[in-house]
Amino acid sequence: MYLKKPLFWDKPNLTLCAYLLLPITLLYYLIFNIKKVFSKRKIFPTKIICVGNIYLGGTGKTPLSDKISKLLKKYYKVAIIKKNYKEQKDEILFLQKNNKVFLSQSRYLAISEAVKKKYNCVVLDDGLQDFSIKKNISIACFTSQQGIGNGQIIPSGPLRNSLLNLKKIDIAVINGNQNKSLEKILQKYNKNISIFYTRYIINEPKKFYKKKYFAFSGIGNNINFLNLLKKNNIQYSDYKFFPDHYPYSLNDIALLKNIAKQKKLNLITTEKDFLRINNAQRKNIDFVQVNLFIEKESMFLRKLLNENN
Repeated sequence: MYLKKPLFWDKPNLTLCAYLLLPITLLYYLIFNIKKVFSKRKIFPTKIICVGNIYLGGTGKTPLSDKISKLLKKYYKVAIIKKNYKEQKDEILFLQKNNKVFLSQSRYLAISEAVKKKYNCVVLDDGLQDFSIKKNISIACFTSQQGIGNGQIIPSGPLRNSLLNLKKIDIAVINGNQNKSLEKILQKYNKNISIFYTRYIINEPKKFYKKKYFAFSGIGNNINFLNLLKKNNIQYSDYKFFPDHYPYSLNDIALLKNIAKQKKLNLITTEKDFLRINNAQRKNIDFVQVNLFIEKESMFLRKLLNENN
């Protein structure tokens, strides 16, 4: 699914569109909960850490899954479990750079394969809404800027399920600046939830300083990419947004290069977007590589290692 987020999802108050979609939201909510009730949880002889989200898309699940895998390699034989969605090839390629990744249309089959190969810890990249697997630790990702949007479940809002499900979440990870109002919302539904903050750090930002850019991206929250460029003093004077996981065609890239040439600008995008571009067309396109910084990382690691989870 190539998601283009409706603008009303992030409005603080309910709009007419959100109200009109409430009957569909109610139907979705009922189906979701019926599935939850009748799901029989499977238990595996390996530690399972699930990284997911409640806010749909663009919350940093995949970079966090990669980071957790790196942190735990000293203590476990770690693998990442990823459902093999065709449109998420960029995320799969990103994870495979530094991790053993088990892919399948069934998380159960992927975990089973990892267990056979003697992996004693697996990180589920996505899967909070999969109630058929018993997790040892569940982590929900949020962004400081988007928070919970308008607080409604899809399609009236951006939430994949009710915030009541926060009761089953052990850790909330917020990417961005401190957001006390979001913290209060999370703690309202789960007073015992542990909250950590992360931020992206661009590798070698100075190498971009001498150029002026036309920025483009097709990620869950495109505006966050522009904010990252601003924060790192990387100059751009124009931009174009695409839906999340957008599959760039040859014509798309040719058009972007033509626009940038006319404006006397260079092209810049995210690493995930770059991985979706045909190899032959990557020339003259810069991309930013980022590291995920976790505040209070040692405390976060202790939470992950807690055998009581």
